[in-house]
Amino acid sequence: MKISFHGAAREVTGSCHLVETSGSRLLLDCGMIQGGDERHDRNRAPFGFDAAAVDAVLLSHAHLDHSGRLPLLVRRGFRGKIFATEPTADLVRILLADSGRIQEEDARFKARRLEKAGEDGSWVRPLYTEEDAAAVLERIVAVPFDAAQDVSGNARVRFVPAGHILGAAIVELEVRDRGTDRRVVFSGDLGVPGARLLGEPQRVDCPHALVIESTYGDRARGESRDRTEALLDVVSRTADRGGRVLVPAFAVGRTQEILARLNDLVEAGRLRGVPVYVDSPMAIEATAVFARHPEAYSETARRARRAGDEPLAFEGLRFTRTVAESRSIDAERRPCVVISASGMCTAGRIKHHLAHRLGDPRNTVLMVGYQARGTLGRALQDGTSPVRIFGEWHRVEAEIATIAGFSAHADRDELLAWFDAVGGPPARTFVVHGEEAAAESLAAALRHRSGADVTVPELGEAFDLD
Repeated sequence: MKISFHGAAREVTGSCHLVETSGSRLLLDCGMIQGGDERHDRNRAPFGFDAAAVDAVLLSHAHLDHSGRLPLLVRRGFRGKIFATEPTADLVRILLADSGRIQEEDARFKARRLEKAGEDGSWVRPLYTEEDAAAVLERIVAVPFDAAQDVSGNARVRFVPAGHILGAAIVELEVRDRGTDRRVVFSGDLGVPGARLLGEPQRVDCPHALVIESTYGDRARGESRDRTEALLDVVSRTADRGGRVLVPAFAVGRTQEILARLNDLVEAGRLRGVPVYVDSPMAIEATAVFARHPEAYSETARRARRAGDEPLAFEGLRFTRTVAESRSIDAERRPCVVISASGMCTAGRIKHHLAHRLGDPRNTVLMVGYQARGTLGRALQDGTSPVRIFGEWHRVEAEIATIAGFSAHADRDELLAWFDAVGGPPARTFVVHGEEAAAESLAAALRHRSGADVTVPELGEAFDLD
């Protein structure tokens, strides 16, 4: 048995790992690379394997950095099934369709901009289209949590709750290869204790090989304040100076967690007269999917629902689906909160809001998630000014605030605690989905505390697991 790493190796995005046995080739995720000027070329580049030879994809969750290149995989010859949890299957249907639309819109916008500048824009093509995204959907097989599912003649998968977003799973793969049984566990993205909507990641038994994420592998969030209180503080001080809070947030997961916290503040009478706009068609659809899967909520959220408080609905909450409705937010004269995708400010309507509002010192841009190197979100977080949006430069006069506690990724201490609960250690551990410093730091900590055989793989590197 062999495993090779084709994404999220010494970087955060582009999750994609191939497990090969004598009887099957199974892909763990097929994600989009986000951040960096070279991302466009890298996303278009050939895979490091034959897509047509892959038997099945095991999808840990719906975020684009884990699912976003599935349309390319299918377009390049993949004809197998894509296995995912039931909520992930629901979410990925809307997320990929939205991604396809954005790819087409961005291509049209770039072509027009080139032509306006007197250059040839006819060569511009989207990474993939909405039609390409639709071709993925017929291949998805929805699997309940904790149910064993055959995925090939010699392998079966079990999805274990990871807590990161709705439907996110730890992928537990059992393989019989040349008469030997092996277990490979892929952590996917692990969630955090104390989330408002979702539960904590569950433990699994010690596998032969473990692939573990390391987004925050070199740091603890270090937030001593309650997340809801920190959110109230940002909204209140911005409202006091007559500004608006712009929240770049992933449409799936982060948006709903923020809404649940705002709901608590509104229901408690602590936040009044500040409209909250969710300005992302995908986030609106994703919120509806969350509402259809309350069985995946945390016990706190389920208890609130039983008491009659829907965590994703409150007075002053407004959903803006159309472009016209989005533009109408500019007419809002009161302080307000605008939650919009994408979470790293790499695409979507948030870029339009930033272009219009960064120059006003009354406003606040609130970062509530990880900002990968090379993204606009990271540039803002690092204090860069001016920044380039849609080909034009904008001075940054708005306040840039961060509440790290809202990240849906486990921090260093939480990753180590989850690893300890696995027991063992595994015969081989691979650290992925983290920038190089974070991945190496977590690997060193794992070696130190358990004597584990830990590797931080390079992109394209392969390892025998016999």
